[in-house]
Amino acid sequence: MKDMGTQSYLWSGFGGFLAWLGDQQNLMMLSLAIGIVTALANLYQRICDWRARKRDEERKEEIHQLTVARLRKGLDIK
Repeated sequence: MKDMGTQSYLWSGFGGFLAWLGDQQNLMMLSLAIGIVTALANLYQRICDWRARKRDEERKEEIHQLTVARLRKGLDIK
C-alpha cells in the first residue's frame, strides 16, 4: 500500500477490532480516536494540495495570457 493514510486506517481498525474482542473499551476508543485524527489530517493535506494545484493552474493561465498578448503585439516570446 502506497498511501500511509490507508495503512493507518487499517491498523486503527485492526487495533479497534482486537480491543473489542478483548473487551478493552479504552483501547477501542483510542483506536477510534487515532482513525479520526488520521482522517482529519488526510483531509487537511488534500485541501492544501488542491489549493496549491489551483494556484499553479492560475499562474500557468496568467503566463499564457501574457504570452498571447506579447505575440499579438508582434513581440517575441522572450
